[in-house]
Amino acid sequence: MNYIHRKNPFWSVAGPLIAYWGIQIGVQFIIQAIIQVPMMTSAYLEQFLNGQITNSEEVMESYLSVIGPAMEAVMKYETEITGAAALCTLPLTLILFRRDRKLEKSLGIAPPKKMAPDRYLPVALFGIAGTIAVTCLSAMAQAALYDPEYLQNTRAVYSAPFPIQLAVMGLIVPAAEEFMFRGIMFSRYRENRRFWYSALWSALFFSIMHTNTIQMVYTFLLGIMLAWLYEKFGSIKAPLLLHITLNLGALIFTQAGLFNWLAADLLRMALAVILSAFVCSVMFVQIRQMEGARIKEETVGNQEKF
Repeated sequence: MNYIHRKNPFWSVAGPLIAYWGIQIGVQFIIQAIIQVPMMTSAYLEQFLNGQITNSEEVMESYLSVIGPAMEAVMKYETEITGAAALCTLPLTLILFRRDRKLEKSLGIAPPKKMAPDRYLPVALFGIAGTIAVTCLSAMAQAALYDPEYLQNTRAVYSAPFPIQLAVMGLIVPAAEEFMFRGIMFSRYRENRRFWYSALWSALFFSIMHTNTIQMVYTFLLGIMLAWLYEKFGSIKAPLLLHITLNLGALIFTQAGLFNWLAADLLRMALAVILSAFVCSVMFVQIRQMEGARIKEETVGNQEKF
């Protein structure tokens, strides 16, 4: 906890979040327009020249006939659009992140003790095992709950070429999300709030970014874990490493056919979940026992009320 008191604590968090969402929505809208407008204009023009549009009813019919292919064209490039939107948020979050660290230094706030590189190994192993456990549990939840939006999002991600999947979902998106939700949001909440208040709110906004129920539950719990890692290590490197490892693991194991092999046998999948959960628990204990930036639970007057 840094005890930094900003002039407007609400907007110090809400402002970057609104800007982050605004950039993403704006970039997605522009790219979608670039894809759709030429297609729809060409289709309209062709129908008009052929005499197929002569009244308002035919205009509506024409619109319905061209909007479907235009939306399919956008869905075809959904992963690439997501990557471009995430990439465009990085200048904002990196600048704010750097300014916050400079502010702490100017106020004489000592930086957390740096962890040795080998201390990050349990984080990577946690991510690898966590990928298997979470993917198997998500498959079981999907079988029980059946969320069509979750299936649609999954198909859109895995329909892109594999190198693009790795670059976008494995690297760009985790980096954009970590700098926003841990590097900016959690860090600024933590300036004068307790850990759990900061972690829960940053995790909540992180989960809202994911529109289907299964992913929202998963990302909320993940957001708390990522905030804890940031607090424990005192560095954005730890949550960033875990997030990247989880995403890359899911992509690589899917491409390699591991999850199809596990899904072919329910017992096999259950054993994979149990073993992966065990590995995660062992890594969690190792991380918790490390010396470094500890989770602080001090109280700062009335501002510390949950």
